[in-house]
Amino acid sequence: MKNLLLKVLLIPFLFFTVSHAFEIDKFDPEASLTENFSTNCLQMTQSQQMLKAYVMIGLNSNFQDPQGNLKRAIVAYDTRAHQMRNYFHTLLGEKNKEAKAAFDEAMRLWLESKTLLEQTPTKENALKIRKNFQQMITKLLEGTQPLATPDLELISLTGKLCRKPVEITIDYLMRIWEVPLPNYDQRIGSIIKNYYTNLSILAANELNNEESLALLERAKRQFLFFKMMYNSKSKFIPNLLSKKADDNFKIIRKIKMIYKKEAEKGTAK
Repeated sequence: MKNLLLKVLLIPFLFFTVSHAFEIDKFDPEASLTENFSTNCLQMTQSQQMLKAYVMIGLNSNFQDPQGNLKRAIVAYDTRAHQMRNYFHTLLGEKNKEAKAAFDEAMRLWLESKTLLEQTPTKENALKIRKNFQQMITKLLEGTQPLATPDLELISLTGKLCRKPVEITIDYLMRIWEVPLPNYDQRIGSIIKNYYTNLSILAANELNNEESLALLERAKRQFLFFKMMYNSKSKFIPNLLSKKADDNFKIIRKIKMIYKKEAEKGTAK
């Protein structure tokens, strides 16, 4: 039964060749803190999307034009990274030196990774970028911590739901590329557990409405694919993995938009 389900899932994507570009939204310094807090979350998620594109290039895949997408994304991401660092430095002021230092370290990690992303992909550089981006995500979270409110923390949590399927996909693709990942099973098991924990937290929060609850349920169903992929002995084609990760990103981003509207209206208690 499981093998039949795998075949059913794979068949439609064998012929899926439509190009899709992930967009790096422009930064608006005049936007609300809620909006720019959300954009900081996007910095974290879209670092993973760039790494996914990098690994797809390493696998010699042209699906969704990873070369073109990555080239465009690096330029836009770099511009936004500098703008965000300046914005939060100003907002944090002189009292939050550790938070400002976290943004500085995030910038250092980004600039180092940017140089690697612009080069021909190698397995060694893929591992280095992966490590840098994980550290950068931690620093971006630390940088905004003094400004966080309960509502903003929930918005940040949606970012984790965006990232986790992409991280699973990246690690799976890296294994196909024969990149050594000694802690693969432990890491993926932890990501899966973390995803469901965060999903439950979001489902219980006061920013939800009927639409967001329906989308959370949809995200839960979508994530079953990643669990099945991890537990399966069959190999999945890279194109399908990339598409599924992008689909999850779109669902969670819709949820985040609902939360942002509710938070800005001040409806949460």
